Amino acid sequence: MTGDKPLTPMYDVLICGAGAGGLTLAHLLGRQGRQVLLVDKQSAPRAVHKGELLQPRSVQLLDSVGLTDALALRGARRVRRLSCHTAEDEELVNLDFAMLDGPFNYGLLHFYKDFREVVGGQLTANVEYWQSTRAKGLLRDTERRVIGAHLQTADRTTDIHAALTVVCDGYGSRLRTAAGIDTPTTRYGHQLVAFDLVEVPELGEDMTMYLTSGGLRVLFQMPGNRARLYVQIPTNRFRELNRKQRGDWVTGLLREVPALDKVAAQIRAGIDDIQILSASRYNSSRWTVPGLVLLGDAAHGVHPMVGQGMNAAIGDAWSLAEQMSAMDSFAARDIDAMAGRYEMARRPVMDYVTRLSHTLAMLFTATSKGAQAVRPRLLRSNRDNVRLQKRIVYNMAGFGSEKFTAWALLSAFGLTRRVSLRG
Repeated sequence: MTGDKPLTPMYDVLICGAGAGGLTLAHLLGRQGRQVLLVDKQSAPRAVHKGELLQPRSVQLLDSVGLTDALALRGARRVRRLSCHTAEDEELVNLDFAMLDGPFNYGLLHFYKDFREVVGGQLTANVEYWQSTRAKGLLRDTERRVIGAHLQTADRTTDIHAALTVVCDGYGSRLRTAAGIDTPTTRYGHQLVAFDLVEVPELGEDMTMYLTSGGLRVLFQMPGNRARLYVQIPTNRFRELNRKQRGDWVTGLLREVPALDKVAAQIRAGIDDIQILSASRYNSSRWTVPGLVLLGDAAHGVHPMVGQGMNAAIGDAWSLAEQMSAMDSFAARDIDAMAGRYEMARRPVMDYVTRLSHTLAMLFTATSKGAQAVRPRLLRSNRDNVRLQKRIVYNMAGFGSEKFTAWALLSAFGLTRRVSLRG
């Protein structure tokens, strides 16, 4: 959609999408005194089984702007370790956040809906938040520069002009497509069944990954005597199952993973409320066009099991806000220069996160016979490798991206020469 460029934009920044990245950016820019419009198609945050883990670096960033206390009031729980077990509950290896220096040596577990409500409830007065509002297309001037978006609510449509449009409307972003940005995507050959378990016994402060012949199973405590369970399945497996067959599938799952017996009743009770998550990885060919930047899942995505998607979006928001903090002018050339600096600073970080996340995903989700045979022994052999564990924890927690490569991780586990991780 093309329109005449206004003399003065209505807003400094238009943010399309109120997920973790969009809300965090709106909060940060509001604190800078920017005039911001945040829009989201949902009428209110919904309960979804994703985005539960705030890595230590994200906790540090959110704490610096006063958001962690509000999350704590909503029941956010600390997580201390990422632990890998056999199906019989033998610990193979763990990654302990206590290895991190400084006060932020823990993660936080919370409901994604709570996060969105907390951050959305603390936006400053100079941030307008329009819900039930869909961005239908981009506005451009006569030189094809993006100058805002065409918005639709239940009862009206309006053209909103902004000096900068930030697109953070998720992995299937229509605005990214409208901007002409290519995003090649690689899908994994499996999905994740997500359970919301209620009235569970205390499970402690570990996120526990159970390795099985069928793939990964992850269990961890959530606020309010609830828990999450993620179960890897072949793609589209559940499309073929009726209600009785799903019950039989749960029986097979519990037989396969005796360690889940402590929540067996809750798993059976939760089968009707599952959500199915796809697994893919991608990184857009570019994150900016004149007048527009991508952020969060609109720009990049990794396997959901590594707990990096929400944290990457928060990191993007922090980086973009940091670049904007010194801006005195919102002239087109200054906006585009700032956007270029944002991508230049942030893309290498996400390139690294994408590579490391893929390596870890393949390590823990591979179902080939070779991987099943060798993986437990490799993990046991490195359970006392403190140096390796510290490097992995440091990078997975979000504090670094250059001290350790994915190839070094594979080499440390002996995977470059001993087993092919496929499946």
